[in-house]
Amino acid sequence: MGSTGSGVVALLVLLFAPALSSVLKSIAFRNRAAGKAEMIRAKGKSDVRAGKGRRMGKRGRRG
Repeated sequence: MGSTGSGVVALLVLLFAPALSSVLKSIAFRNRAAGKAEMIRAKGKSDVRAGKGRRMGKRGRRG
């Protein structure tokens, strides 16, 4: 009876392993993207503080 329970558990693990792997890859991708976005935001803030802000394009000019 114990082997039947462990067999069912093994079957479930094998059945859901690909889906779990996909979920973990998705979470890792989101974490990397969030980290990159945070680095870009921090770089933008440091550039503005140093007086290296973005220059206005043609549409931003008036007059």
